[in-house]
Amino acid sequence: MELKWAYACEMRDGNPVMIQKNSLWEALGLHLPERQREAPLGGMVIAFVGGGGKTTSMFRLADELAEQGKRVIVTTSTKIRRPEDRLVAEAETAEAVNCFIKAHEELFPGGRGQVLVTGLSSPEGKFQGMNLSEMEKLADLADVLLVEADGAKMLPLKIPREGEPVLLKGTHAVIGCAGLDCLGQTWEEKCFRYELADKIFDREKGPVITPAHIARILTSDQGTRKGAEKLEYRILLNKADDEKRLSAGAEVLKALGEEWAGHCVITGYLRQ
Repeated sequence: MELKWAYACEMRDGNPVMIQKNSLWEALGLHLPERQREAPLGGMVIAFVGGGGKTTSMFRLADELAEQGKRVIVTTSTKIRRPEDRLVAEAETAEAVNCFIKAHEELFPGGRGQVLVTGLSSPEGKFQGMNLSEMEKLADLADVLLVEADGAKMLPLKIPREGEPVLLKGTHAVIGCAGLDCLGQTWEEKCFRYELADKIFDREKGPVITPAHIARILTSDQGTRKGAEKLEYRILLNKADDEKRLSAGAEVLKALGEEWAGHCVITGYLRQ
């Protein structure tokens, strides 16, 4: 899906400020570690968690990095929709993926990027990840390994249960996602695992989702930031597809406050 806009955010004098950037990668402000193909140190591992546009944003970021000449592998530690019109290597091991790359060297020329999706078909027709210990080895085959690390049943907001998200060892950065279309909507309709909200909110949360609720879930170590407390963490507010949603994003920025607004990105996509 084509990016409409991506804004890096901050607070100035108590007011939210959105600075438009040329790409999602630029807005996120992450930095790739130095890597020599002849002496690989392992690529950068970035996990996407939460709800509201994870898969769309993950593939958008993959394409941007490939345009920079990076080899990108995309996978999941949960299950995702099987990607269409993507180069896919169905494999149970990292070595099988390596063999696929070697057998298709014309697709992976030096100095030019490529996006490769890997995993296994699941019985229900989705795409699932390989064993975690094998998945961690994929970082040695790519400049960047992007991992969708939990599922949200297509809902814009999520509260993780025990055992979620599933972050790989060696993860460098976590991107916590939420869709702005949940604002003003009921918990039952728009928040996956809403029944777990009591572990985040110490008082009655009310019937509908507010900017303060989104901010709290995205920054709580019992919410979207769970497991990422010592990692690079970015907040990604998706579905700001028009001016009204951008204004809603500004309200979430106010709720995030000085500590977190500078770690936030707001995106909108052109619907196809």
